[in-house]
Amino acid sequence: MQQTGDFLQIGTKNKTVAAFQRLNRSRTYREKDRCFAMEGARLILDALRSGVRVKALLLTAHAAEQYGAELEQAAPGVHTLYLSDALAREISDTEHPQGVFAVADMLPEREITVQSGSFSMLLHQVQDPSNLGAVLRTAEALGTDGLYLFQCCDLYNPKTIRGSMGALFRVPVTRLRDMDAFFAECKAAGAVTCAAVVDRDAMQLGSFSFAEAFRCGACVLIGNEGNGLPKEISNACDRKMTIPMSPDSNSLNAAMAAGLFLWEMARK
Repeated sequence: MQQTGDFLQIGTKNKTVAAFQRLNRSRTYREKDRCFAMEGARLILDALRSGVRVKALLLTAHAAEQYGAELEQAAPGVHTLYLSDALAREISDTEHPQGVFAVADMLPEREITVQSGSFSMLLHQVQDPSNLGAVLRTAEALGTDGLYLFQCCDLYNPKTIRGSMGALFRVPVTRLRDMDAFFAECKAAGAVTCAAVVDRDAMQLGSFSFAEAFRCGACVLIGNEGNGLPKEISNACDRKMTIPMSPDSNSLNAAMAAGLFLWEMARK
């Protein structure tokens, strides 16, 4: 891995460093450039092994010594800059940076469709990137035929990427623009749409088997952290489902609720 210039002299005005900072901070720049920023050796190596194209690496001297050979093997010939420890701390989005950063191309959009017998999940207006990352990680661990996003936070937000622990690069994800078209797609496939709600009269999770109750497949809809699903969306679903909770509790974290539904669907 060849060094580009003197790592002690590179500053935030360097084009690659400036691009990393823009992408790390702004969804607008990410969407415009179709690129994103990453931080951390494990995450970047995971991305490379998952087929993500890394355009540039930024390393401190210590990080190059520790991870350079492995990064060179995973991404031979990639443009590499060397940073001082002070600059690494300045551009880092974490409290204790490893000194390993990257600029990468976004993955191509993966359009997935509802199929008969598939079990999937739709996140509706989820706004916390940490929640989105946690759902992606859980979806990979438990398995799902698809994860759909409607008006959610940015898939390439640094917190989403870190929270997903690399699952972002492998879980099938489709960003929806038309809920009516999605409901029609589910109906055509025979897949039952299930609204996750806080309602003690709804079907209780754990009291039935997804595989037995919905032989043609199902999609669970999880709503916004603060407001849940809008009434027009939950009313448009075929079923309403709820997670049994103690009488003193009236809500669950969106990522935790999604995890419980994913677990039940995986039991098929």
